[in-house]
Amino acid sequence: MKSNNILPIACLCMNLLLAVPLTVFPAAAADTAFAPSLSVSEEYTDNIYEQSADKRAEYTTRVSPGATFRYTSPFWMWDLFYTFEYRTYARNSGDDEYNHTGAAKGTITLIDKFLFIDASDTYQRVTLDVSRNAATESSLFLNQTEQNIASVSPYLLWRLRGDSVLKTGYRFTDTRYSGTNGIDKQEQRGFSDLTHELTSRFSLSAGYSFTRLDSSPADTDQQLFAKYDKHDINGGFRYEYADKSFLSGQIGNSWQRFDNGTQTHYLFWNAGISHDFDGIVVVLETKVATTEDPLAVSTKETSYTGKIDKLLARGALGLSGGYSEYVNTETGSWDRRKSTVTAMCRYEILQNLTAALTATGEHFEWKVVSNSLIDRPYRLTGVAGFNYALKDGLTIGLTGTYTDNRLDLDRSNGSYQISKAVVEVKKVF
Repeated sequence: MKSNNILPIACLCMNLLLAVPLTVFPAAAADTAFAPSLSVSEEYTDNIYEQSADKRAEYTTRVSPGATFRYTSPFWMWDLFYTFEYRTYARNSGDDEYNHTGAAKGTITLIDKFLFIDASDTYQRVTLDVSRNAATESSLFLNQTEQNIASVSPYLLWRLRGDSVLKTGYRFTDTRYSGTNGIDKQEQRGFSDLTHELTSRFSLSAGYSFTRLDSSPADTDQQLFAKYDKHDINGGFRYEYADKSFLSGQIGNSWQRFDNGTQTHYLFWNAGISHDFDGIVVVLETKVATTEDPLAVSTKETSYTGKIDKLLARGALGLSGGYSEYVNTETGSWDRRKSTVTAMCRYEILQNLTAALTATGEHFEWKVVSNSLIDRPYRLTGVAGFNYALKDGLTIGLTGTYTDNRLDLDRSNGSYQISKAVVEVKKVF
């Protein structure tokens, strides 16, 4: 487990402000909102190392001060979020940890309605396995690393004749991982996107971009990783055929050339439909796009997802499912696959007391399987929680989680389970 003492959050945004000569605008009112918070939680787990034998129970105390900040004016918009977490283990299953999570996002208007700069920075813990999400993992630290993604994008909005808008610009993105885990990447991208509104409900779009990506391992003593150039061209539409119901589609092609001479091309798309059946919302989506993979230079994800949500007078019901496949574009071969299905229920028992239940089943498939316990292909998870809202921004939460990791669904040989219970008190000032 690692400790992180410095969060490089918003540094890019601040340097940008100092480096760019700002245009003087007439004085205008600005809205600001600042909300500090503090949460304290105690977590019990019966299997902190996630082992099938010789389980070790642990009590983990977490103290998390944080804050959100928003600044809005006609020419400046900023959203900032930061949480510091101190974590200690009562039975010394790990060293004390000091973790950071944060995000900064801003837009600067240099010339009204024409020249803009977007800047953002996110710092968070992620899993090394691209098919998994740290937020849904049972472990707080296994198979995870710290990720920092900073980007800056100056762009122009050209308002053409009729209802057409051309957006041209440049984006620099710097992705870094802590320690020796993860491949650092620096991406430079020039883009041009055209949108034409035929009616208030129907619009067309087209775009082109060129990307140059350099990469290297987080441990710079190792050899350099792959670099590539990429051209993307696409076209699409969006049609709102009824109130709160729309159909959209986009398709394009990527041409990718690696510095070692490897060349490849592939179709990408993003299509979906969302329909509101008098309070029951059905959403179907499919997408092919590159995704950030800590352990690969270029990974393409193909996904198919669907969900049904029903709002109740005092709660909600939901059912969702999906399938994803991850392909290394340099080799053209798939690396891993994931299927998932989730059912959830939320109900307001009393005015300030809410209960929630979630059940999730997942199936993972790897082209290369290791002997690690985390490589159990089936994971079944059940979560039950209660949240009670007191006065003045004070809430008390109780959550229980049971996770069963299996080699096969019909037998328990080689499986391991994790039970957790968390009590959390949070105050928003």
